[in-house]
Amino acid sequence: MELSVIIPCLNEEGTVGTCIEKALRALEEGDLTGEVVVVDNGSTDRSIEISKAAGARIVHAGVKGYGSAIRTGIEQARGEVVIMGDADDTYDFGEIGNLMRELREGDGADLVMGNRYGGRIHRKAMPVMNRLVGTPVLTLVMRLFFKSKVSDINCGLRAFRRDSIRGLNLRCNGMELASEMLIKATQEKLVIREVPIDLFPNPDGRIPHLHPIRDGWRHLRVMLALCPKYLFVYPGLLLSVSALLLSVLLQVDGFRVFGQPPGISTSAFASAMLFIGIQVILFGIHCVTYNSARGLIREDRMSAFFTRFFTLERGLLVGGILIAIGSIGGIVTLAVMLKHANNLSYVSIPFTQFAIGSIFIVMIGIQFIFTSFYMSFLDLEKTLQ
Repeated sequence: MELSVIIPCLNEEGTVGTCIEKALRALEEGDLTGEVVVVDNGSTDRSIEISKAAGARIVHAGVKGYGSAIRTGIEQARGEVVIMGDADDTYDFGEIGNLMRELREGDGADLVMGNRYGGRIHRKAMPVMNRLVGTPVLTLVMRLFFKSKVSDINCGLRAFRRDSIRGLNLRCNGMELASEMLIKATQEKLVIREVPIDLFPNPDGRIPHLHPIRDGWRHLRVMLALCPKYLFVYPGLLLSVSALLLSVLLQVDGFRVFGQPPGISTSAFASAMLFIGIQVILFGIHCVTYNSARGLIREDRMSAFFTRFFTLERGLLVGGILIAIGSIGGIVTLAVMLKHANNLSYVSIPFTQFAIGSIFIVMIGIQFIFTSFYMSFLDLEKTLQ
């Protein structure tokens, strides 16, 4: 079979029949051999009855959620190509012919995305915040994190080669599956194209299943989860470098903070910022290596570097060296302070700053040691080899 149109459905008795009719008409007009598959997601109204009467095949998703319904539809589809679209009649299934042409054109594409911004978004078809803030911001994040070139990452009307998308090992059960599909398709360097489409308003009286804030967060969350270097490694590096720079400036004569010479609190702040920065980096190393080893994220140069060089033994060695350096620094500082204690009628800021730095160096060393053990225990297969 050439084509399967999958339509996830949850209580859409008012519109699902219309969507099926449009899809079947598009198949006929395009001389395409295919089927329409309605994936029931727990409907309690007449959606299933109406879908059967309209000529669709019914399958049931075992787990509730938009993503679960889409994944079930992909698995149950009989066609080589799958077109997915919502059951609320906001997308025009008459676009099937355009999607198929783009999928076949030239050397062909693996995934064709609808682009609502390239077509017409009808009045009241999309909330203003979603249109001007939500989708554009998420699209920008997708472009930054994953170098995607897609202009509308949340469009629910898509066409793709079934085997190509099945190979992505999609896991999400909610709305965020739309982002997961595009992220993994981009990482696997699948050929992705866009076609302009129109978006129509919900029928009067229909309550949308979309929850903008909750679903927007879930989209962002999956992006961060699939690209932990932007969540952990880069922010941790920024904190650490800033802390080191501040620590160097503290040793420069004439350096001022808001017009005042830096004191003990500034030194403690710099040391604490370094400590937090390194902790965040270690979180990132753990996330990158652990998820990459299990195929949850695509291996890149950063994950390959961490996997190769960050071992239990190296972590223990680095931690031990830092503890030794901090301990020696602390002992030397204590000895000097005791030697000059009778000659000082005030707290020596330089000595105190050095003592604070030594303490934090020891803490960072301890951090390295226990983090290394923690990471090795989570990957016992590698540790026991």
